[in-house]
Amino acid sequence: MSVTGIGAWCVAVAALACTPLALAGPGCAEVGPAIELTRELDETSGVAVGRRDPGVLWTHNDGNSDLFALDRSGALLARFEIAGRLEDWEDIEVAPCAAAGSCLYFADTGDNAERRRAVRVLRVPEPDAGAGQDVEELEPDVFPVRFPDGPRDVEALFVLPGEVVYLVTKGENHPVTVYRYPGPLHPDTVTLEEVQQLGTGPEQLLNRVTGASASPDGTHVAVRTYQALRFYRVEAGRLSPMEDGLVNLRSLREIQGEAVGLGPDGFAALTSEGGPLGGPPSLRLLRCRVDGS
Repeated sequence: MSVTGIGAWCVAVAALACTPLALAGPGCAEVGPAIELTRELDETSGVAVGRRDPGVLWTHNDGNSDLFALDRSGALLARFEIAGRLEDWEDIEVAPCAAAGSCLYFADTGDNAERRRAVRVLRVPEPDAGAGQDVEELEPDVFPVRFPDGPRDVEALFVLPGEVVYLVTKGENHPVTVYRYPGPLHPDTVTLEEVQQLGTGPEQLLNRVTGASASPDGTHVAVRTYQALRFYRVEAGRLSPMEDGLVNLRSLREIQGEAVGLGPDGFAALTSEGGPLGGPPSLRLLRCRVDGS
């Protein structure tokens, strides 16, 4: 982050600290206090709730290819290395897959300067988090993609049943836009299709999208920014804002809120980086009344 960027971030953090607001939205409430994560996760950028075991949380940094399995107390269960270095790993999702029953999907899609002609979605079978803390290498399937309207910076990924992959742009220089992978995943470079725009123009810093996740049944999706979480219903492959679906995260006072992962029964996990001025990375757990949960 540049000096100018750090200055802007300091102003943003100060704004969050000075305007604490309660959680709202679909009855979301915290489950316990903030959990400090290991410093190895200073740049935690994505989080996903396990399907093999919903007590497992998968997370990663954006600057390397290490995958971490945590329990809900934030304790490290296991770590894995993804073969072939990821350039800018921004999000992770867990969803059903035909080959393995449950797979992890990775968004190697970060592009702050919007110069990458093609980015990548990767997939591995969901590992066994009980394998221990010895590093094991995982060989991913790689699916290169490009955007129909030129490079875009993307930090958010969600996957609907049937391995339907979506990417959501950050919204720094263009409206926040949802793109979909057309057809079955393929090893050749594929051009994504635009589904919809979630705004009318570039977003201010605190409103830029940093993560997304679909519910296990694929009926709704949460898209998060630095300061809020917005729930959408999935209707005919598009996102429709839920009434009272906005959750204000300011009262959590995250240093740099980055990720969201949805689990069963309205469970949601949020992670925050340590931020450019230091401070510990953190995990917050929520329970939300979504679709009667």
